[in-house]
Amino acid sequence: MAKIKKLSYSDILQVKKLISVVCNDNVMSYRRLFFLSVPITFIQNFLYNVHCRKFAETYVVFDNNNNLKGVISVQAQQGNPYKWQLKRLFLDKSSHEEGKQLVEYIIAKFGARGVDTFYISVDDNMTELIELFVKGCGFRCCSTEALFSVSNINFLQENIDEKNFKHFDNSDAQQVCELYNDTLITHYKYSLSKEKEEFFDTFIRGINSSSKFKYIYKDNKKGSIKAYIEIKTLDNKNYFLSTIVPPQFFELYPIVLSFAVKKIIKRNKNFKLYIRNKKYMQSGEMIENFLKENHFELLQNNAILVRDFFKTIKEENKVFNEAVVFSGFEI
Repeated sequence: MAKIKKLSYSDILQVKKLISVVCNDNVMSYRRLFFLSVPITFIQNFLYNVHCRKFAETYVVFDNNNNLKGVISVQAQQGNPYKWQLKRLFLDKSSHEEGKQLVEYIIAKFGARGVDTFYISVDDNMTELIELFVKGCGFRCCSTEALFSVSNINFLQENIDEKNFKHFDNSDAQQVCELYNDTLITHYKYSLSKEKEEFFDTFIRGINSSSKFKYIYKDNKKGSIKAYIEIKTLDNKNYFLSTIVPPQFFELYPIVLSFAVKKIIKRNKNFKLYIRNKKYMQSGEMIENFLKENHFELLQNNAILVRDFFKTIKEENKVFNEAVVFSGFEI
C-alpha cells in the first residue's frame, strides 16, 4: 500500500530528483514553475486555514521502501471551493498504480470536505494517462482546449478605438459570468459553467506566483459587455491570453487581440504570446480558423477530463510502464 502525505521541505530533494529523471528537455519548464510555486505555497498554507484556502496544495506518494513514486498539485477553482483542479502530476516509471492511489486519495480527501467536481486538462496525445484517469479514476472526457503560439503580430490593427475598453472590476463579474455561460456550447454547460465569484479579482495579489490583467469591451450606450480579456504571466516574458467573444460579436476579435498585445508591449516589448482557444465555446471554431489563417503555431491540444464526486466508473485497469508528466490549463 502506497504512503501519501502533504509535501514537506524534507521531500524537496527527492522531488527534484524525480522530476529531473522523468522530464525531458521540452517539459523542464514545468519543473522550474513547480519549484517557483513551492515556497509561495508554504507561505499561503501558513496564512490561511483549510476553510478559506484558495491556493495549490501538493502531495507526494512513496512505496513501501520509502522511495518517492509521484507528486501531484491540486487547487480550488478561484471563487468556487467545490470545484478543484488537478494541476500537475509527476509519476516515476512503472508507478501508475501509485498514481491511481494518489488521485483517489485527493478525491476522497477533498470530497469529504464537500468538493463535488474535479477536473484536469491533459495533452490529448497522452492516451495512456487519459486512460488511467478515465478507466482507473472515474473521470470522463468532456471537451478540449488548444494552445497556440503567436509567431507574428501582422494581425495587429493600428489606431484602434479604446474608448469601449476598460479594466475589469468585480462589479463586472455578474455580466462577465453571464457572457461566459451564454457563450458555452449547450451540452457543456452542466460541467463547465461558472459562478460570478470565479471571475472575482483576488485582493491578495502580492503573494501570488502569477500576474493577471483583465479587461472588458463594453457597449457604453447599452451598458452590456461584448467581450472579456484575461492576460496572465508568470515571468513578465511569456504571456497567456484567454478571451470570451460571442460569435455574434466576432468582428471584435482582431480588435480585442490588438488591444491585448498593445497592453503587453507596454510591459515588455520582448514578449512571447500564447493564445488559449476553448473549444467548448460557441466561437471556438471561429477563433481556431482565425489563428490558423494567421499562421499561428498549434503547440498543444488538451483534453478536459471531469469527475463528479458522486459518479464512479469501474473498469479493468491497463498496466502501464512509462513515466508520466503533465501540467494542465486552467479553465
